[in-house]
Amino acid sequence: MKTATRHVVVALRMAGIAGQDKLNGVFEFLSRGHRWALSIYRTRHEFTAEAVRRELARGAEGFIVGIPKTDDALAVLADARVPVVVMNIAGGGLERRASGLAFVKNDSRTVGREAAAELLREGVYRSYGYVGYRTDEDWSRDRGRAFRDALAENGFVGRMFDRTHHPDDLEEQSALLAWLKTLPKPCGLLAACDDRAFEILDACHAGGLRVPADVSVLGVNNDPILCENATPRLSSIQPDFVKEGRRAAELLDRMMARPDEAPQPRVQIVGIRAIVHRDSTYPQSESGRLVQKALAYILKNALKGIGVADVAAHLKVSRSLLNLRFRELQHASVYETILAQRLEEVQRRLRQTREPLDTLAVACGWTNPTALKNLFKRRFGLSMSAWRAQNAS
Repeated sequence: MKTATRHVVVALRMAGIAGQDKLNGVFEFLSRGHRWALSIYRTRHEFTAEAVRRELARGAEGFIVGIPKTDDALAVLADARVPVVVMNIAGGGLERRASGLAFVKNDSRTVGREAAAELLREGVYRSYGYVGYRTDEDWSRDRGRAFRDALAENGFVGRMFDRTHHPDDLEEQSALLAWLKTLPKPCGLLAACDDRAFEILDACHAGGLRVPADVSVLGVNNDPILCENATPRLSSIQPDFVKEGRRAAELLDRMMARPDEAPQPRVQIVGIRAIVHRDSTYPQSESGRLVQKALAYILKNALKGIGVADVAAHLKVSRSLLNLRFRELQHASVYETILAQRLEEVQRRLRQTREPLDTLAVACGWTNPTALKNLFKRRFGLSMSAWRAQNAS
């Protein structure tokens, strides 16, 4: 029996990597054979109360919403009868709904604790600090508190540049620089997000502070545009935004199918995916440096059809040692990491281009297009053509 196509509204802010990856998570869920007709909103100027009323009039059966400062739109949804999944935002009285509502949130406390553990493992800092977001956001406060608490458990004081401790000058670069200069050097810093970390790097440059020799900076989100173009390149924690999007889609699908069954738990928390070291922090160890170099080589060359032997030869180490160190720190093999990078590019090209399948396969590192087609169907449950038909943007 053919499943009916559902009309679903997805409203996610696309200005950074978080919203884009969450949308990829929704598409990943749909690639398993679920049939949704999507209406996608990307900014708060698009996702208005009027837009919500229009979608409801058109028969929208469910909403995934994650654009902040859309209280008017959320207020309309608070009174509607359709299921809603909320991602990392609040407002509009939506929380008062007794049914048909679920929340998917990034685990801000895990971000803070893992950041503290990572900086402590580097073992070179005399002081530690947290730089909060410009506005008083729950996620920023939670990250900072967890960071401070984890440091305290290990006998260190976490110095805070946030709304609580600097209510009047949090947005002033001069105040940020003055605070940075008070920290015993070298110091290890967690920024609330990559945008804030970028501002820290600017302040350090203006004030003659060396990164990472004086100040090491760890951001959050792993936005490649910011991280790769910062000077120096920015290390960052990568929340699992793709999993958040996939989880939101799973919850919404369940609520649409069984509207009388409340999701349990109502609030679902998703952790981090990785901590990506670049030039703004110190590597943990010789093993850490080896794995970082391997990752950098894979990211740059995966689409050229490289294998594990190529990575080992580039680094001048044995395959067994490379795989051992890689599994210790990445919890995956070198081959699995190369394959994941190539398949991610395959999906992107299928979604965003009309490139012939054989040409696409070669561009992504397969000399034998049939091998990719067979692998893709085993991995995702659909042929490449069918997946493209369902997910083309």
